[in-house]
Amino acid sequence: MNSHKVAKSLSYFSILFAPIVVPLFIWVFADDKEVQHHAKTALATHVLPAISLFLSFAIFSLVQISTDSANTAGFIAFTAVVSFIIVSILLFFFNIIRGVKMLVHDETEGYYITE
Repeated sequence: MNSHKVAKSLSYFSILFAPIVVPLFIWVFADDKEVQHHAKTALATHVLPAISLFLSFAIFSLVQISTDSANTAGFIAFTAVVSFIIVSILLFFFNIIRGVKMLVHDETEGYYITE
């Protein structure tokens, strides 16, 4: 198996064990531009859930959620937190799917169809 395939897929799969550290190291120390590109993409998709987690805690601490149905601020905070959770789950599955694609992608295939 090609080491570039392993490095590209490891940067995505690292969401399971070291989300920000592994893609950062691969991005800094890789010598191939394609591996650096995938590590940078994986790093961005690993940082976004951390930012959304921070924002959801900030929203919960700044807005007092009440049971009153007319509380607009509480509704906005709840909607924002649910949106952040959904985005985090989607990015998690994106990283897993992308990691599998990097492992099974055939290096001899081109990205573009030529006639």
